[in-house]
This record gives sequence, structure tokens and C-alpha cells, in this order.
Amino acid sequence: MGPNDDLPVEVDDGIRRGDPAAFEALFRAYYEPLCAFAARYADSIAVAEELVQDVFTRVWTDRARWPAPRNPKAYLFTAVRNRALNSGRRRQMEQDWVEAEIIGAEPPDDVAADPPALRRDDPEAHADLERAVDSLPERCRLVMHLRWREGMSYADIASVMGISVKGVENQLARGLRALRRAFGIVH
Repeated sequence: MGPNDDLPVEVDDGIRRGDPAAFEALFRAYYEPLCAFAARYADSIAVAEELVQDVFTRVWTDRARWPAPRNPKAYLFTAVRNRALNSGRRRQMEQDWVEAEIIGAEPPDDVAADPPALRRDDPEAHADLERAVDSLPERCRLVMHLRWREGMSYADIASVMGISVKGVENQLARGLRALRRAFGIVH
């Protein structure tokens, strides 16, 4: 079971019953992608891992109240995001987000298209793309990560990030424009 697969219903029921195997399935399915996501918020990998571990600890300690979310992936990403925001960086991130929203952008018609370099098998082009994405503003970078690395829908990203679907579209459009400029692609 990969990080993009939905977990069977038995996992949700097992978590509520205190089944360690069900919890392990949830943990194995989402730990690494959640750590990669948390690293975008945290000052270090260790802090990112601690944020994710805190979320899983909370899931286990409150397992009797596990909500059996329709989308456990979105639920966990939201929990990690909320934990990160409450860990001392909230004010700075909110200020950055407000500034990004003030700038605003209209999404192009092809906003859902993958960045061109993602389709290439060229490792150097992929490394260039990674550097270009890493240079984007934090909010834009997080939205792009959730869309293309985690395969999340606009609605799920909006829920995780605490922004509107339109905000997701704006961030993706902004990111795509920046990537096109970085790779010399004109539309």
C-alpha cells in the first residue's frame, strides 16, 4: 500500500479498537510523505519528524475517538499543518500568506497541467525543477508539493492549507508561471 492509496476500512476500525497492526498500516502509508510535507514548515528534518510523530501519537492516544475520516490522507496532512502552525512559526507564516494573497493571480487555462520538466526522464532537468520549485514562496511551494508529489485534489489542498480552492488555483498558477520563466517557456 503506497502513500497515495486509500486505506481499507478495517484500518479505521482497527485504530479505534487499538489494533497495533492497523495503526502501523496508517503510519507506514503516510509517515514519509508527511515528514516531507512537514519539512517545508520546519527549521530542520528533526523538527519535521517530531511534528509528524506528535500527530501519530495523538492519533494513537485518542484512538477511541478516531473520526474514521473519509480521506485519511487529507486528515493527516491537515493535522501536521496545524501542528506546524502551532509550533511557533504561525505569525510569520500567516504574514507571508497574507502578502501572497494580496499579490493575487489569475490561473491560466492550463493550470492543472504538470510542469514541463516533470515529464522528462532527464535527472539533471529534474534537479533543475526541484531547485526552481524550492525557490518559490513557501505557500506556493507547499501547494505545488501537495498537488504533484502527493496527488491531492484542489479541495483537499484547500482543506490542508486552510485556504479557498481559488487560493489553491492562484498559487498553482503563480508557481507554474515562475517555473515557465525559470525554464524559458513562454505562453
